[in-house]
Amino acid sequence: MKKLFYFIIILIFGACSVTTEESTSSSGTSDGTASAPVELTVGTEKPGSVTWANDSYYKFTTASTGAGSYELGIGSFSSSTSVSTYLYSDSGYSTLVDWGSSCLASCTEYFDYEALDASTTYYLRIVGWGDVTYTLTLSQGGSEGSKNNPVALVLGTAHSGSVEGTSYYGKSYYKFTTSAATDNYTVTMNNSDSLDCDLYSDSGFTTQVHWYYSDCTAGTNISDNFTGTNSTEGLSANTAYYLRVEGESSTAKTTTYNITVQAASAL
Repeated sequence: MKKLFYFIIILIFGACSVTTEESTSSSGTSDGTASAPVELTVGTEKPGSVTWANDSYYKFTTASTGAGSYELGIGSFSSSTSVSTYLYSDSGYSTLVDWGSSCLASCTEYFDYEALDASTTYYLRIVGWGDVTYTLTLSQGGSEGSKNNPVALVLGTAHSGSVEGTSYYGKSYYKFTTSAATDNYTVTMNNSDSLDCDLYSDSGFTTQVHWYYSDCTAGTNISDNFTGTNSTEGLSANTAYYLRVEGESSTAKTTTYNITVQAASAL
């Protein structure tokens, strides 16, 4: 009888142990690991999942002509729980490009309209606040170029471009190379909404040519002169200059334009 009693006790504790393990384990799975993230392809929908208080890891590589802003569409949520997104520029997940607040259902993360570089791998971490399945669709946004990969403008040739964001977030980046030092260079833009632009003499977009002559007057049809540091001095010959275009809207939007930089009459 005593042996039977102990046998029953063992069975009860064994059953409780299995029940406890099942209740604390997550249903579903998380994707990838920090050392082996799942590959995302720009423009292609990818199904994914993440478990409660865990992370899923992804990466994507931009094309050789893919400098600009990117957007992440998150859809087909399996429940009312949420996820948060974190975008990094390194495989160690230490250099944060931007993070997105909780996505409660289908949403689009714009990563603050940051310009990403061409031919570069970026790393995405998704944190789950529940056991969630979803779809991920990464696409290129409305801004083009980046500080490291500005779009090259050909003098005298119109370029069709766009910029996405607000007056604070979102920029498009360009460069052009002068010919003669004695020329006065002009920029003309015919755009769908008010824009502004700044001219720089360095590839880091930090040194403006001059505060007065480097700023385009904000408007829907911009025409301005880049005459250098004063009214009697032109831009240097055979020199690369860097142009940044930004929106003027308080709400996020995409503005399209044609932009032309050309040499005007000699000074």
